Amino acid sequence: MTSQSTRVLHVMCTVFLLGAFLSVGIGGWSLANDTGGGANIGGGILMLFGYLLGLIGIALGLATLVVGSVSQRRSRTRS
Repeated sequence: MTSQSTRVLHVMCTVFLLGAFLSVGIGGWSLANDTGGGANIGGGILMLFGYLLGLIGIALGLATLVVGSVSQRRSRTRS
Protein backbone atom coordinates (compact mmCIF):
# COMPACT_ATOMS: atom_id res chain seq x y z
CA MET A 1 0.00 0.00 0.00
CA THR A 2 1.33 3.37 -0.93
CA SER A 3 0.64 6.88 0.16
CA GLN A 4 -1.79 7.15 -2.78
CA SER A 5 -4.13 4.65 -1.12
CA THR A 6 -4.02 6.56 2.16
CA ARG A 7 -4.90 9.78 0.32
CA VAL A 8 -7.85 8.12 -1.40
CA LEU A 9 -9.09 6.62 1.87
CA HIS A 10 -8.71 9.98 3.61
CA VAL A 11 -10.70 11.81 0.93
CA MET A 12 -13.44 9.15 1.04
CA CYS A 13 -13.55 9.40 4.85
CA THR A 14 -13.86 13.18 4.65
CA VAL A 15 -16.66 13.01 2.07
CA PHE A 16 -18.64 10.47 4.10
CA LEU A 17 -18.25 12.45 7.32
CA LEU A 18 -19.24 15.68 5.57
CA GLY A 19 -22.37 14.00 4.24
CA ALA A 20 -23.11 12.64 7.70
CA PHE A 21 -22.84 16.01 9.41
CA LEU A 22 -24.98 17.70 6.78
CA SER A 23 -27.73 15.09 6.74
CA VAL A 24 -27.92 14.81 10.54
CA GLY A 25 -27.99 18.60 10.84
CA ILE A 26 -30.73 19.00 8.26
CA GLY A 27 -32.69 16.06 9.68
CA GLY A 28 -32.44 17.44 13.22
CA TRP A 29 -33.55 20.86 12.05
CA SER A 30 -36.46 19.25 10.21
CA LEU A 31 -37.56 17.35 13.31
CA ALA A 32 -37.15 20.36 15.60
CA ASN A 33 -39.16 22.70 13.35
CA ASP A 34 -42.01 20.32 12.55
CA THR A 35 -45.20 22.36 12.70
CA GLY A 36 -47.47 19.65 11.33
CA GLY A 37 -49.61 17.33 13.36
CA GLY A 38 -47.98 14.07 12.27
CA ALA A 39 -44.61 12.50 12.59
CA ASN A 40 -41.87 13.79 10.34
CA ILE A 41 -40.81 10.56 8.65
CA GLY A 42 -38.43 12.26 6.20
CA GLY A 43 -36.37 13.89 8.93
CA GLY A 44 -36.01 10.61 10.79
CA ILE A 45 -34.96 8.74 7.68
CA LEU A 46 -32.48 11.48 6.83
CA MET A 47 -30.97 11.28 10.30
CA LEU A 48 -30.66 7.48 10.09
CA PHE A 49 -28.96 7.86 6.72
CA GLY A 50 -26.58 10.38 8.29
CA TYR A 51 -25.74 8.01 11.13
CA LEU A 52 -24.96 5.29 8.59
CA LEU A 53 -22.71 7.66 6.61
CA GLY A 54 -20.97 8.61 9.84
CA LEU A 55 -20.26 5.00 10.75
CA ILE A 56 -18.85 4.33 7.29
CA GLY A 57 -16.74 7.49 7.52
CA ILE A 58 -15.33 6.52 10.90
CA ALA A 59 -14.52 3.03 9.63
CA LEU A 60 -12.73 4.53 6.62
CA GLY A 61 -10.80 6.85 8.94
CA LEU A 62 -9.64 3.92 11.03
CA ALA A 63 -8.68 2.03 7.88
CA THR A 64 -6.66 5.05 6.76
CA LEU A 65 -4.77 5.08 10.05
CA VAL A 66 -4.03 1.36 9.82
CA VAL A 67 -2.90 1.53 6.18
CA GLY A 68 -0.71 4.54 6.91
CA SER A 69 0.98 2.95 9.89
CA VAL A 70 1.53 -0.37 8.09
CA SER A 71 3.01 1.29 5.01
CA GLN A 72 5.24 3.48 7.18
CA ARG A 73 6.45 0.47 9.13
CA ARG A 74 7.15 -1.49 5.93
CA SER A 75 9.15 1.39 4.47
CA ARG A 76 11.29 1.53 7.62
CA THR A 77 12.05 -2.21 7.56
CA ARG A 78 13.02 -2.13 3.85
CA SER A 79 15.58 0.63 4.38
